[in-house]
Amino acid sequence: MLPWTAALLLAFLVAATAVQQGFVRFRRRARAYLIQTADIQWVHPTASGMVCAVLGYNLEVDLLNTYAVRWRRRLNETVLFEELAAALRRQVPAVTPPPFPLVRDRIFPLLKRTAALPPEAGYVRGNRIVRRPLDDQISVAYVIEGQHRMTLVTDAMPESWRVTTDHLHRLAVDNLQTRTRHILDEIGGPRTEYVSLDGFDAARLLVAGLIIPPGMADPLLAIPHEHACLIAPATEIDRLAAQADELFTSAQSPLTPRLYRVGPDGPVPTE
Repeated sequence: MLPWTAALLLAFLVAATAVQQGFVRFRRRARAYLIQTADIQWVHPTASGMVCAVLGYNLEVDLLNTYAVRWRRRLNETVLFEELAAALRRQVPAVTPPPFPLVRDRIFPLLKRTAALPPEAGYVRGNRIVRRPLDDQISVAYVIEGQHRMTLVTDAMPESWRVTTDHLHRLAVDNLQTRTRHILDEIGGPRTEYVSLDGFDAARLLVAGLIIPPGMADPLLAIPHEHACLIAPATEIDRLAAQADELFTSAQSPLTPRLYRVGPDGPVPTE
């Protein structure tokens, strides 16, 4: 082999290795950006990118093309990753609402940190998650309880069922009241802690009148994470606040360390 040919081949191999290493680092940064969103999960890498799950749908991402666009357009990576996330959300197929009579008794409210919900922008309209604010940190979302999973209610569903979001909320709370009465019968009545009973523990803040022990003066409630609702009289506010803060800090599905009182229009933060 001629010396110049060998040198050219070596240069090509060095360049190819550098590009490959650059792409691997780029894919790592893309993954880090995407998994910090509330609605996109990394599934596994592919030769040209990765597979991500968006609202439960697996979508393949061609990062080689995105990597080339980055160099061609000299884009800021944050802007590029924002465009990538938006493109993934647009690819999620429109949901097919289930028949209302089959699910109406299985619709429940679920408390979520507003920041942990999928963004309202980016999805086709029917795929946006139905939500209503509880306060400035927490939102009420709605789920259809299935045998092995919960399905978030999206805008397409109440439209298909011809019910308003207010009607949906009342229905979900009524279903939770019915479920809670059954659970209270099983556990012997109201108690001061509801933890990991059925996945709707924190949401029982919305039916506080059922779960507060009788005779408790000036009750306070805490929902440190999605699977806990704690109750104590105002005389024990310091203990309850410390317990809520500890559980919030260590939780996998945190909500808030705030404490709540039950007002005439529903739960109100004490702060």
